[in-house]
Amino acid sequence: MRTIYVDELFLLNMVINYILLAVTKRVVRAKASPARLLLGSAAGAVYAVFLFLPHHWMVYSFAAKIAVSLAITAMTYGVRKFRLYLRTVAVFYTVSFAFGGAAYALLDLTDTARFPYPPLKILALSTVAAYAGVTLLSVYRGRLAVKEQSITRAAITVSGKTAAVRCFLDTGNALRDPFSDSPVMVVEYARLANILPPGLSELVKRGGADGMPREFQRRLRLIPYSAVGKKNGVIIGFKPDRVTVGELVIADIVVGLCEDSLSRDDAYAALANPIILEPV
Repeated sequence: MRTIYVDELFLLNMVINYILLAVTKRVVRAKASPARLLLGSAAGAVYAVFLFLPHHWMVYSFAAKIAVSLAITAMTYGVRKFRLYLRTVAVFYTVSFAFGGAAYALLDLTDTARFPYPPLKILALSTVAAYAGVTLLSVYRGRLAVKEQSITRAAITVSGKTAAVRCFLDTGNALRDPFSDSPVMVVEYARLANILPPGLSELVKRGGADGMPREFQRRLRLIPYSAVGKKNGVIIGFKPDRVTVGELVIADIVVGLCEDSLSRDDAYAALANPIILEPV
């Protein structure tokens, strides 16, 4: 029979609770000082120790455990808005379940599930594994959210014809038309082929300006650029009638054409600097 020491149980649960609360704070970006994290961790550790002492069944009932977790979340983060509080609670449970899943997986793999209380090294390893997993998912989710928020729909009109594309607002796109100093929106040629003269296809492929369609000559632009592995490149572009993003109509802009796909997952077909959305 294994002996469980109260001080060891308390400290171990406090450390684990602190990590769970800290990860939750990072995911939801809640405001919680180290003192509040310690307070919540200590409260959870006291309850964990109490579970091993003789007491009434109601103390360790499902309802009591839910109530304690809600109280710990409230005292740790001090969230006043109800929706934000519910979101924080949901993330706290998710993080806790991730930790629990990692702990049970390691217990099963190491054949220590028969012990009444998980060994310290198993809890430490599972905590690290859960922390790493949740952190990576949080970072990925954050990047995905930024990407989704940076994608908008743009309608490009030329000679009375319009084509709609999904545009990624990329601060790294600093291209400007040397003739008018207008910002350049780079678009996949295939997405605009139906509204452009057929002769432009060959111009885009060879990057030259010979044989430009007469009716389109006034609109055409040659835009120099530099990229990794290619210096002094040239993009064929044109001046559209307008580009509409949402309710914003942009006239001071040039559309550059490229043959290659701009997005691996086909999430967007155009690149533009967010500066195009700023009022002139």
